[in-house]
Amino acid sequence: MTNADHQTAETPSRKRVNTKRVLLTGVVLFVFYMTMAIVVHGVWLGSSYTDLMGNVWRAQPDLMSKAWITQATTAIFCLIFAYLFAKLSQGGGWKEGAGFGFLAYLFSGFQAVTHAYATYPLPLDLTIKWLIAGLAISVSTGTLASLVYKKG
Repeated sequence: MTNADHQTAETPSRKRVNTKRVLLTGVVLFVFYMTMAIVVHGVWLGSSYTDLMGNVWRAQPDLMSKAWITQATTAIFCLIFAYLFAKLSQGGGWKEGAGFGFLAYLFSGFQAVTHAYATYPLPLDLTIKWLIAGLAISVSTGTLASLVYKKG
């Protein structure tokens, strides 16, 4: 590479992103994330939470009245995820997306779940299921981001 190539090379800090595609990707990720939350927490693990309601968890009515908080923070997370993917991706396709999702999991999901287990009286089997589900969702989210955003 010549010096001129270095000056025009697109670095992550200078890389332009397509705002419309970032927003679209963020919305698709949000729908996916919320769907997976229903599948994982409502269908697969729903019965695991019964003993935790009103003890470790808020009572059901209180929990439901605060659902908007989790939805809002999930929307923000998905938009940031989409933006960072768009900014940092190198056009490596679904494998790059899966890797990005794995790294995101290490920075957020893994730490959050292990800290929750260390802090609250959560059953180990539930914690392990959260770790597995979180990894699968995060890798899938990265893969989905790579398919929706696509380098143009």
